[in-house]
Amino acid sequence: MSSRSRARALRAAWAAGVFAACSARALAAAGAPAPASSPSPSPSPAPSGAPEIGRVFTSDRNSEATSNTTRPTFVVDRATIDNNGYRTIADALETVPGMNLFSYGAFGAQADYGIRGTTSTETLVLQDGVPIATGSNGTVDLGSLSTAGVQRIEVVESAASTLYGSSATGGVINIITTGAAPQPYARVSGGTYDDAEYAVQGGTADLAVTYERHTAGNVFDYPAFDYPGGNATPAGTRTNDWAEQSIARFSYLAQLGGAWTLRLTAGDNAIDVGVPGDLSYLTGETEQGTNRTDALLDIAHHAGAGTFDVMLSGVEQKLRYLDVPDTGGEQNTFDGRAQASLRYTATGSQTDVVAGIDAARETAVLTFPPLEQPPLAEGAAQSQVAAYAQVGYDPTPAIRFIAGARAENDGPQGSVVVPSFGTLLKFGAVRLSANISESFDVPTLVDLYYPGYSNPNLVPEKLTNYDATLTFPNIGGGATFGYFGRNGSNLIVLNPNTFVPFNASQVALNGFQLTLSTRPLHHVRVTASITDIDRALDTSTGIRLPSTPPIVATLGLERGFDGGALAFGANVHIVGSSPDVPNPTGGPSLADPYDAYTTANIYARYAFAPHAVLSIRGNNIGNERYAPIFGYPAPGRTLQLELATR
Repeated sequence: MSSRSRARALRAAWAAGVFAACSARALAAAGAPAPASSPSPSPSPAPSGAPEIGRVFTSDRNSEATSNTTRPTFVVDRATIDNNGYRTIADALETVPGMNLFSYGAFGAQADYGIRGTTSTETLVLQDGVPIATGSNGTVDLGSLSTAGVQRIEVVESAASTLYGSSATGGVINIITTGAAPQPYARVSGGTYDDAEYAVQGGTADLAVTYERHTAGNVFDYPAFDYPGGNATPAGTRTNDWAEQSIARFSYLAQLGGAWTLRLTAGDNAIDVGVPGDLSYLTGETEQGTNRTDALLDIAHHAGAGTFDVMLSGVEQKLRYLDVPDTGGEQNTFDGRAQASLRYTATGSQTDVVAGIDAARETAVLTFPPLEQPPLAEGAAQSQVAAYAQVGYDPTPAIRFIAGARAENDGPQGSVVVPSFGTLLKFGAVRLSANISESFDVPTLVDLYYPGYSNPNLVPEKLTNYDATLTFPNIGGGATFGYFGRNGSNLIVLNPNTFVPFNASQVALNGFQLTLSTRPLHHVRVTASITDIDRALDTSTGIRLPSTPPIVATLGLERGFDGGALAFGANVHIVGSSPDVPNPTGGPSLADPYDAYTTANIYARYAFAPHAVLSIRGNNIGNERYAPIFGYPAPGRTLQLELATR
């Protein structure tokens, strides 16, 4: 295989999901970050008629009232997940203000993500407060993470490196799983493209167990695509896009006597998919299998106003990428992450403190098999050790200040110290919150060690972040207006010719966000949001950053079961076009444009018995045909019929 063919095969592997971070780096070849947005310091369900979530954890790494956090936070609750039929975490986040996702296709496809113009590598994903990104690429595929066993999802849309470390530049997504004493649950569904799924959940007062099985054929037609610069593909039929997934989770919660509690969670997620490739480079026989396991042990001691936690966690992922006709073999990648955390929290009448130590070790074995020689393999590892503290002070009930700092050593990149400051001012019911902080993102193991395509001399990205949000609880059902920005240097990008990463770009980004909701009228609630990324530039070239559409908007309507046996809802998602990125040296664009699109989803649910609900859902009901990522068409209209116990 020629070097050019090998590079093209590597790109196809990246785009298929072998290394999601590398794909994000490739799209950022002229600058950096991707997606878009900002939010509300008074978290609320996204868009749901369920009662407002009263407390959140992720914003300050400690349970607190939603009205007391300075960092804008949104919550997707279980009722919203069930009503809309969200099967994956990517599905559940699609209409969250400030969130942007780019999917490579139907169920089973990789989903890149970001908050307010960041890439996947700059948006930290947690599960029960613990990072779950793979060691090799620093990301997790949200399209393969199921909502099975998930209680809610908290999205913090403000930089959080002080509390969480690397990769929290854009914010944090925290997937919070079901605790003990779960509501017994069963669901079976079927739909377009041979989609079939069933899920069950049960347990005892101490134990919760969830299992889900999901399969789909995903054969669908797509139209011709024609882009500026001569990039065009004819209409055709998408094949080799099948997927099958099995997920099992359990959670055990026990009182150990006195003030001690123990929580143990574990999960296994196995997904096998066909990898169709982009429309200009089809991979008709390629397939990929991923097996992901995780476990968490949390022992906590509660004494008065203080809590001391010891958390031990581990995540392991094994990936098999088989492409015999093209690369002559199989790529097997192993990722592992182990973390130990100590955390102390205390809350007084005017002061609260969260402080702790995080220590983690990431390992990976990276392979790439050329045709002419034995497969290349590289073992790699890096470690993180950090101490952090944040203090909150309320001199009056209407004023709150927070200040924090984190000192972290990332081997082999060195050490960094990042501070953060925030404030919350209350003017009656109106609230003004603001934050300014530094954040950082260390190179991934792929960036540093991938055979033939790495750079061991990379240094961490460093950024300054700021945001301010006004919240008006008494305007309708609530309204917010937020402004945000980010400036940074040393962003890691790929050389478009060699695919080797290097530190080059400087970024300047700012924008605003508006969210509105109505008070329930006849049990119907309407929500709307618009995020405008007004400026998103690589200041070293003057070119707009890729995957930063200038406008992302949502409109939602929902009537819950509080109004009777019939519940229904709809949401519309509008994404503006992201421009192509020209090559300063001539030749093909460094990144092709993303399509602008508007999709509409609807559902109706009827509770015909106390524990029996029949649901019908239509997604992309306008049959909008577009490619959210160049060369990867989205499926058309889909219908789903479901029978569930809630």
